[in-house]
Amino acid sequence: MHPQRGHADTGAAEALQAAARSKLLRMTATKWRIVGALENLARLLKPLISPISVANVAEQPTKILVVEYWNLGDLAILVPFLSNLRSAFPRAKISLLINEGLEPLLERQGIVDELIPVRVPWAQHFRRWRKYNPFSLDWISLLSAIYTLRKRRFDWAFSGRMDVRDNLLLWLTGARRRIGYGIGGGGSFLTDRITPDLSRPHRVDLWLQLLEAVSSVSNAKRMDFPLSSVDSDLADQFLGERGIRPGSFLIGIHPGARSAIRRWGEDHFAQVAERLLQQPDVHILWFSEPDSCIRMPHLDRCVSVSLDFRHFLAVLSRCHLLLCNDSGPMHLANLLNVPVVAVFGPQKPEWYGPRGPHDRVVIRPEFSCRPCWDYCVFDQPYCLRAISVDEVYKAVTSQMKDIPKSERTSVTAVGPAEMVSSHA
Repeated sequence: MHPQRGHADTGAAEALQAAARSKLLRMTATKWRIVGALENLARLLKPLISPISVANVAEQPTKILVVEYWNLGDLAILVPFLSNLRSAFPRAKISLLINEGLEPLLERQGIVDELIPVRVPWAQHFRRWRKYNPFSLDWISLLSAIYTLRKRRFDWAFSGRMDVRDNLLLWLTGARRRIGYGIGGGGSFLTDRITPDLSRPHRVDLWLQLLEAVSSVSNAKRMDFPLSSVDSDLADQFLGERGIRPGSFLIGIHPGARSAIRRWGEDHFAQVAERLLQQPDVHILWFSEPDSCIRMPHLDRCVSVSLDFRHFLAVLSRCHLLLCNDSGPMHLANLLNVPVVAVFGPQKPEWYGPRGPHDRVVIRPEFSCRPCWDYCVFDQPYCLRAISVDEVYKAVTSQMKDIPKSERTSVTAVGPAEMVSSHA
């Protein structure tokens, strides 16, 4: 390659990486300096660890590792990638590094051969001190997992996180080919630094782009997420015992979210529920996690649902639509082809929103501080507080008109959800 041409190509690649970093991560200068310091420190430690052989890119992998140890919604977002990975490499053994406790979501789905549970310290807590507390027992879990992964000698390893920590973790696993994004730092730990397509910023698409870059997959296939007949029968029994007959319009409401700044508020959801129940054929399932402090409003035809994970999925699959926050249950509803009305505050729907053609996102677009992830810059999330009960109620009733009572509408199309926004 001509030297000047090489410099030009390198400069263009760096420009694309910088543009992607600006659009997809919004990293501050301080955070970027911290990432750089971490990466430099890790480079110093490289000689102390046995070297990793490089994979022949022409070889088909027999052992593949996927790293996604975060939360329920992140795991649901990963499912289309795993399904297409299985189709692309049907003979490979696929292992998933997964957050401990989330294994039931993928059990019996046939898209992963092995689940490796782990507790990664910075994925367990919101407070930064607790994330990096050196005395946390979660570090033992992480180090044990790394030791286990290195012994497996994976051919390929994937991470779609755009995070220096994940890229370092890929390198520590000893995988011969390490495929991910370097825009968040740690690109030197990867063998394949993929530049994201900024026209497809949704996290589902960013995962799929990794697979498209290293395989012949060009279009994601339709993906099903079947439940067992036993679970389905139990869901029907649960509803029948509570007097919910076939033909009723069943609306699920899940007012919870892992992050407090993503919760619109139980009282607001209850007000929407009260208005919806003025229609005689509507029944509401008020979802909450076992042992949670969420309280159900005392309304006729409003049933409390607090079940284990598999039964929750089965009952959720019977809903005609789900009203919820930007949360894990929103992504689970998409997997189950249940239409969604999602109330969005600090996050960007084009990154994490529901994906169905009949889904609706209720959002106030005028807040320029978005996205702020789990750390609001104000004393409370005004982007959520500004959303009225009327806005959400209108979004739900509008969607109800588009959904037949006898069947759910598929949400496997790749188009974005409809935005329902209003200005003050």
